[in-house]
This record gives sequence, C-alpha cells and structure tokens, in this order.
Amino acid sequence: MVKLKKVSKRQTLKQKYAIIKKVAAHKRKLKKIIKKTNIHNRRTTKRSLKIPECIFKKNILNNIKLLSLNKKNKNKEEEKCKEVKIDYYDDCTLKNVKYQLDMLSKGDEQGILSENVNKYAADNLNDEDLCITERYSEISTFYEYLELEFCEKMKLFEKAKGKSYTKLNEKYMFIDILLEVIKNCDILFYLVDVRNPLIYVDKDIIDFIHFCKKEVIIVLNKCDLVDNAIIQQWLVYFRKNFITIPFISFSKKYPIYLANNNKSATKVSEGNFSNLANGNSSKLCIKNVIKKFFNKHIKITYGVIGNIYTGRSSFMQTLLNEFSYPKIMQKHVDINVDHNINIYTKRGLILKKNLNGIELIKKLHALSHKEKLTLLSDFLLNLSGKNFKTILKILNEDKILDKYQNSFVGIKLDKEQKKEIKKEIIQHLFLSDQKEHLKKDINFDNMKKLYNKIFLNKVPYYIIPKTQLTCVSSNNHDEYNIIRQFDNIKDEIYHKIDEFIFSQKKKFKNYIIVKSDMFNFYN
Repeated sequence: MVKLKKVSKRQTLKQKYAIIKKVAAHKRKLKKIIKKTNIHNRRTTKRSLKIPECIFKKNILNNIKLLSLNKKNKNKEEEKCKEVKIDYYDDCTLKNVKYQLDMLSKGDEQGILSENVNKYAADNLNDEDLCITERYSEISTFYEYLELEFCEKMKLFEKAKGKSYTKLNEKYMFIDILLEVIKNCDILFYLVDVRNPLIYVDKDIIDFIHFCKKEVIIVLNKCDLVDNAIIQQWLVYFRKNFITIPFISFSKKYPIYLANNNKSATKVSEGNFSNLANGNSSKLCIKNVIKKFFNKHIKITYGVIGNIYTGRSSFMQTLLNEFSYPKIMQKHVDINVDHNINIYTKRGLILKKNLNGIELIKKLHALSHKEKLTLLSDFLLNLSGKNFKTILKILNEDKILDKYQNSFVGIKLDKEQKKEIKKEIIQHLFLSDQKEHLKKDINFDNMKKLYNKIFLNKVPYYIIPKTQLTCVSSNNHDEYNIIRQFDNIKDEIYHKIDEFIFSQKKKFKNYIIVKSDMFNFYN
C-alpha cells in the first residue's frame, strides 16, 4: 500500500509575515480614525438603547438631546471659570483683574477667531484700534491723559507695547517687570547718578513712557558727592524738557565695604528731607513737592525706575517715610498714601544686555574680574595727566608715579604716544607681567583696591562732556512738553529744593574731573 502525502497544516513564513503586515496596516487605520473622531475604546462602548415605537418616543429623544447639551455647556463653563489668587486687595491689582475679565468677556461676545484665519487681516479689521488711534491723537496735555478711564489708559499702553516690545526685549534685561511698573503708574521718578547722568539716561525707555502719554521726573541723586556748580549745570540742562529735582538720600543703608569708614559719621534720621526752613519757618519735603506738582482732584500713581545702585530703594523708602507709612504694610504693591496720591512700591530696573567698555559702570557690584579690568582701563585712560597722578598718589604707588613723570621729561609727545605710556602704567597696576590674557598674571589685590576706591564712593569724581551739549529732546514730545503746562514749578518748587540741596555739606572738597564724550549714551 502506498501512503498518500498529507498537506502540512504548518503556517509558512510567507503567510505569517503577510498577516503581520495586514494587522499593522489595520492598526494604523484605527489610529487615524481615533485622531479624527476622538473615539476611544469603541469595542467596549455599550450599544445604544433601542426605543420601541410608542406614543412618547419623540419626547424621550428630545429629553436625551437636552441632557447631552446641558452636559456640554457645563463642561465649557468649567473650562472658562478659573480661580484667580489675589494676595493683597489693593486698588491696582483689582483694576487689572477687572480689565482682564472685561477683555475676556468682550472676546467671548464677539467670537474667538480660529487659528486658520489670517491674523494680519484680523488685526487690520479691528475697529477698536482705530478708536484708540483717534483718542491718542486727541490727547494734547498730561491732564487730559489723567482724566482718561483705566481701560483707556491700558489700551494706550498695550498699543505702545505692541509696537516697541520686540525692540526693548532685544536691548534690555527684565523688561517685563519694568513694563509692569510703567503700565501701573502715571508719573515715573527716573533715578540718575549726578556724577555721570548721561550714561544712565536711556532714550528708548523715556520715548516709550512718552508714547504711553505718561510723564517722567528726572531725579539727580547723590548730590552730596558733587560740587554745587556741577549740579546747577545739570539742572539747567535737564529742566529744559523734563521736571528735574536734585536729591540727597538721608535713609541710607551703608553696605559692608563702607561700614568701616562710616562708623564715626553722624547718624541722620530716615526721611529727614524736611529740614528746609523758609522765611515763614515752613518745612518742605517730598510730600509737599508731590502735592504741588499736580491738581489735587485727579488721582495719580507714582513709580520709581532706574539703573542698579542709583538709589531706587532709598528714594522709595524716603517717599514712604515722608507720608509716614508703616513698614509692616509695605507688602502692598499699590499704596494710597494721601488723598488721590498712590505710590507703586515695585521698582523698575533698567539694565541693558550688552554692556561694553565704560558703559559697564551701570552694572557695578555685579561685574566679573574681566569686566572690572575693562572698566578700570577705559576709565583711567580717559583721565587727564593731573587726575591720573592723584589716583597713583591715592594708591601709594610712588615708584610707578616716578616712572610716569620721568617718561615725559625733556620729550614732546603726541596724544597717541601719551596714551601708550598710560596703557603701560595701567598694566603695571593690574598685572605682575605684561601678559593680560593669562589669569595667573593678574594682580587681583591691586585691581580690587583700585576698583573699590574709585567706584564705591571713596574717591570723589564726576564726569563732564568735552563738547557743548545740545538740549535734550524726545521724539514727538515738543507739543506735549510738561514744562509748558506748569508755570508754578520754578517759583514754588525749584527754588526751594535747590536752596536746600546747595546748603547741605559736601563730603569732599577736591574732585577728580573726567572730561570725555565717551560717557554720553543719550543718542
């Protein structure tokens, strides 16, 4: 008997791989369907109930539809409603929250545009922007701006921010905090170091504030470190276009590096700016100055901005002390210190991202060793011969001083040759060898001594430009100039403040004068 050959039931590899491919393709198809329809676990879903034919079938179906619609509406409301945590219920935060809620409600009423719609067309078709531009052109005085409602002020700010945010964000650090201070204030005290004011005044920030129709008051701080004649010149220069007041802070917190020298110094009470006695034996303080600036019937919020170590915190402390505001309650952001006078306690910091050369003076106390070296070398190169000699005397570098004096004996040199000699002397001050790029060759002890003595209020210096300066002017601000709106400033405020500042004792008698145009960054 011949055995018949049976067909093998074993699955071939070809069949196996074909099945795997089909299963993978089917799974891909299912994934696409799930993405489009958002249907998950479709096999586990229960079958819909079949309603038998009866009289109440239509009513039952309508009720099911109504229930499903109510569920959808509840889910939407839950998504819209979000909790807002407010730590302190001051006027400013409540207004901002109310403004944001109003904008959200308007957006819901008008309908939210889909992402596929062209954004450029949507912006151009907005009618509110046209109303804002018309309203913006109508405002000709600062009083007209103050009479606007909070929502209108915010819209003007948002318009200005939209135009110049990218430019400011590229240039400055911590720009969001600075813009928040500008947004919530009507008048901003711009703190400037009177020893070199042009390096601290940033035109971009002032132009942005004026574009928002807000106002700037320049505060020339540290007037006790400069001669009265220099203060007078800077006041004349800035008062042509800005309200400008000189200031000496009496609420000082001496840092560690000045603690040893100031032990014997007389202690001055905080906020004691009110020591000015007139013929009528009346007192003048910042409180009275602010009250005389503007009309009492209009509510005004004041803020403080400035660079690092220009005295922002001490000025703010003096403001609050003058209004006798307790320190315990200073956690509030917006404080109502008097009738229609609010103070915004957050301080705006102006700090550029890329600082090079002499502009590093804006970032004192936060410089690396390399940055200190570049700042010192640029500063010393701009000194005249006499001032350079006095610096060497202060450092007790008699050998280097003799070498510097002997290099000019019996020889006539050009400016460039004199500069080269100065560079060599500066290298001797900083380095043990002539190789500057090696860190081990730098004499950090001498560098730190020199840096501390010059820039930490131990050596009296001030900077004046070589060439004659033109008047400070801001773009599109001539018609809106605040000086023309107030005639009483010169008689009622300026004279009394100047008299008080000039009567104060100066810490130094002899000064190192730096004549250079490198410090003028107000372009």
